Amino acid sequence: MSYVVLARKYRPKQFDELVGQQHVAQTLINAFKQNKLGQAYLLTGTRGVGKTSVARIFAKALRCESPDAQPGGKHPGISCDKCPSCVEINNGSSIDVLEIDGASNNGVENVREIREQVKFLPSRGRMKVYIIDEVHMLTNAAFNALLKTLEEPPAHVTFILATTEVQKIPATILSRCQRFDFRRVPQLLTQEHLARIAGLEKIKAEPAALRLIARKADGSVRDALSAMDQCLALGGKHLTPENVSEALGIVSGTFLVKLLNHTFKKELAEAALMVRDAFLGGVEMKAIALGLAETLRDALFVKLRAQEALTEISEDEKAEYEQLVAHLSPEAIQAAYRAITTSLEEILRSPLPRASLEMALARLSGLGQLKSLEDLLRSLQSGAVPSGPVAPSPAAPSPAPAPNFQTMSAPPPSGNTPEKKSPSIASPSPAAPAARANPAPPAYSPSSSSLAGATAMPASVAPPPPEGGTRHFAGFVAYVLQQKASLGALLEHAIPVTSDEDWPTAAEVKIGFRKNHSFYKAQAEHRVNFEQLERILSAYQERKAKLVIDFVADNANAPKAGAAAPTSFVEREKKALAESAAEKKKRFLEHAIVQDTKEIFGAELSSFDIDKASN
Repeated sequence: MSYVVLARKYRPKQFDELVGQQHVAQTLINAFKQNKLGQAYLLTGTRGVGKTSVARIFAKALRCESPDAQPGGKHPGISCDKCPSCVEINNGSSIDVLEIDGASNNGVENVREIREQVKFLPSRGRMKVYIIDEVHMLTNAAFNALLKTLEEPPAHVTFILATTEVQKIPATILSRCQRFDFRRVPQLLTQEHLARIAGLEKIKAEPAALRLIARKADGSVRDALSAMDQCLALGGKHLTPENVSEALGIVSGTFLVKLLNHTFKKELAEAALMVRDAFLGGVEMKAIALGLAETLRDALFVKLRAQEALTEISEDEKAEYEQLVAHLSPEAIQAAYRAITTSLEEILRSPLPRASLEMALARLSGLGQLKSLEDLLRSLQSGAVPSGPVAPSPAAPSPAPAPNFQTMSAPPPSGNTPEKKSPSIASPSPAAPAARANPAPPAYSPSSSSLAGATAMPASVAPPPPEGGTRHFAGFVAYVLQQKASLGALLEHAIPVTSDEDWPTAAEVKIGFRKNHSFYKAQAEHRVNFEQLERILSAYQERKAKLVIDFVADNANAPKAGAAAPTSFVEREKKALAESAAEKKKRFLEHAIVQDTKEIFGAELSSFDIDKASN
């Protein structure tokens, strides 16, 4: 007798033999018990989850000649497997149960043949069953021809439709059927099913090997049994993780954990050797990348003490994950996951997938020492010097470069012949802060405005207020920028009313806004923003301080005779830009070449481009 593959040999013959589809089995059995059987059923789900098996079991229950299987019997819906109808269906020889392949019989002519045949009574028993597999392959005309028959078939006919792509079924067909959605079979159930079959077949199978097969099947019982057949052809009656990996071209969880260990320890030579061996063994680089992403996901759950969510890994795997993440931060694991998933597209499209995977591992190697911002701050507060890169805080924007305002100086004319010289460019360079015991508050400068050089920090980890030094408005703005950049940006439009001399001792600090800046004033007076500003002000002053916000007239007098009227940082920056532009224009117009050009052509300057003149 020829060999029968495991997927056919162990195809379920009763509802209680189904794996992972108890909700479908119980619903159909209850329909028999209540004698509420429909005329059409639609079974949908991914491949290999039992759709065709359920269709045959249901057809067998409909045609079983045993009184106990009929509605009102001892066990309705449970066929006897002994009567001639059950035996014929089990053997696939029943002429009253017609299995039609929708892919090859998808025309309107095939549906017309069905419409003609349904008129005739079954040759044996009381029901005739039509099972149309891959029904989504029917044409629109065939679906339309089937509508009336599907809705009102003869009393002796039941239709069972099966499909893997339910989205392609017309709504008119769906509305005429009872729909059953089949679930992917969980990995643990698949593994238990494989172990049960291995026991029946007298196969010595290691749990790790069965776990690899179940993971490869991805929820399909038929795929799992087909893969098991393939592994048995290589390893005989003994299944080990090694021969399963070799037969299926996959890698084990231990391989992935070891590869990540080498990568995070920057042992790239060892990692590259492992990738080479897998590549020569026929393993797809995409499969390794996907396995690494799944391993990192499981490792993160272990790191966060959420092992309860990992029902599909063994205790040995959990121990391996705990060893892997012992010296890794959650931020490092998440960064590694993002790096490997973003590399998937490159690995798929690259003509050198092995090299692309190795480059992805090289990118991961620098993440082993990644520290979170909270860990860094705790290290700084404890006096320890942290090592390794720091994970970016989600609330911290990337620092923007300070604007570089260039000044062009035109050479003075000498004699009648202009001398061509290269313009000299002067750019301010920030001075390094000097270390001292009591540093003064950080001074605000236009080069650091609009969040440039400022990093927003959560209020819980804000830097301490300056010790010693003189308090003033510019230092307060810089201090607010360090803690909450959005509030600091509002203060850039504010004008100090309290003088710098009164800041050190002021219990009430007044700031103002111009009439045309009412929007910024309203934002600063918003309840949440105002409370934060007043709290930061008290921390800056190191005592309880009250903040007062008001409008400031455009012609506000200077606080002292001879002193300049107070202005906002934005106004000062605009003024500086305007003065710089005017100086550039003046130097340009006084340049010897311009003067000679005007004299030769007798023309006047009609326009002047500051940016082009700067170049």
